[in-house]
Amino acid sequence: MGICDMHCHLLPEIDDGYLSREQFIRMLNLYQLSGVTAIAFTPHIYNPYVTTNVSKLRETYEWAKKESQALGIKTYLGSELYVGEQETLKTVPIDGRFALVEFGLSLPPPRLLERLQQLTEMHYRPLIAHVERYLWLNPKSAMLQRLRSLGCLLQTNVEAVESGLSLPYLELGLIDVIATDNHGDETLPARLMDAIEKWPSVGRSMQNLW
Repeated sequence: MGICDMHCHLLPEIDDGYLSREQFIRMLNLYQLSGVTAIAFTPHIYNPYVTTNVSKLRETYEWAKKESQALGIKTYLGSELYVGEQETLKTVPIDGRFALVEFGLSLPPPRLLERLQQLTEMHYRPLIAHVERYLWLNPKSAMLQRLRSLGCLLQTNVEAVESGLSLPYLELGLIDVIATDNHGDETLPARLMDAIEKWPSVGRSMQNLW
């Protein structure tokens, strides 16, 4: 398999991507031109700051899947699960295998390891979104090592690669996935490929996931 963008918010009118269907089709063409071969659509769920139109999710995804297939782009429906204080974690896993998760920025959620264990017991592998954002999860923290021991994968955003924010994680070989977290920025597909070219070891890791 080629390169999959495993984190984006591009489904039209579903969450805070706010793309129209026309903008979505234009974006698909840019992904194809950039050489991205697969996209996982990961709208927010349980995020207290984002309203997600869950009732239209499946219908909109099926439309997006057909448009993508016409361009030779494989698609997956997933979600970006906000892990707050909910007792049971429910997610839409990417390809039935990867559970993209996000957290509050300043402090870890209660009983984090115990609750992520719920996902692994469902045979989902947690993929921590934009790991560089969490103030409590620096590259050498004990918590990060525990998360790695649990089998968690780490994702960084293209913008963090470009700015150097994720450099400490990259230099230690901790990043498994670079993704766009695209909310409608047409420059991101090409920038994703540029970031992967600069960090080929991550590109190999991404391909090996499939």
